[in-house]
Parts: sequence; structure tokens; C-alpha cells
Amino acid sequence: MKRSILATAFVAATFWIANTPAFAQHGRPASPGAVAPSMHGGASSGESHASSRPTTSPSSPDAVLSRNSHLSGALSKALAKSGIQVSDLAGTCKPFKTLGQCIAALHINHKFPSCTLADLSTAKNLGAGIQGCRPQADAKAEARSATKQAKQDMKDSNS
Repeated sequence: MKRSILATAFVAATFWIANTPAFAQHGRPASPGAVAPSMHGGASSGESHASSRPTTSPSSPDAVLSRNSHLSGALSKALAKSGIQVSDLAGTCKPFKTLGQCIAALHINHKFPSCTLADLSTAKNLGAGIQGCRPQADAKAEARSATKQAKQDMKDSNS
């Protein structure tokens, strides 16, 4: 009895894992014999799918700020309430993977001017960046606080 349950669970898990990448790539599970629609008129157009993909991540600061035109101004106002002045938010946030990371790094840079945005953007994570430029600080607590402030700023700018 235990062996049949275990075998069934193994087969189900294998099937689920095998179909997960197809679901993530196309937004729907792949069905046998289905042809994925092309953005450029099908496979005969001569272009590969890779060439039609954007070069930036959908969650990159550039992409987020370009999709939400009011967001840059609203975030700049939210940051100004904390005493952080940013003239070009998109340019400032370009080296970061996400807008949230950038806003958190701006809070760290404001609190610890020795922690440059360049150092924070290349660090493994925000805590490591803080530890690198300010060893005596409680990096975990500071990173947690900056992330919380960033989330609040983003929430305030969306309302």
C-alpha cells in the first residue's frame, strides 16, 4: 500500500516538474500538439523568439517607471519627505534589479553617506553592502529598516 502511494506521488511530482517551465514561460500549461502563437506572424517570419523579447526585466526600475508614468514623481515626493532628493529616479535606479532595492538603497545612502549607490548596487544584498561600507552598523537591522521604508514609500506613491 505504501509503495503504491509513493509511486503515485513520484509520478505526479515528475509530471508537475516536467510541465512547470512550460507554464512559467507561456503563462499557460503546454498541451500536446499546441502551437504557441508568435508575436511576429509565426515561424515563417525568420525571427527567433529571443529577438522579440525585451532586453530589460519586466521588474527592472526602467520598466516599472516607464509603465507607470506618475510613479517617478510620486516616489520622488515620498522620498523628499524623508529628506532624500532625487532629480532623475530612473537614471539613479538603473544599476539595481528592482525599484524596491533602489529605494531601499537610497534610504541607506541617506543614513550612511559613505555607502554609495554604486557599492550598494553591486553588493550581494543590501546587508552585505552596508557591512562593506559601514562595518560597525547592524547591517541586518539597517537593511530590514530600509526595505520597510522603501515598501512604505512605494505604497504611499501608488495611492
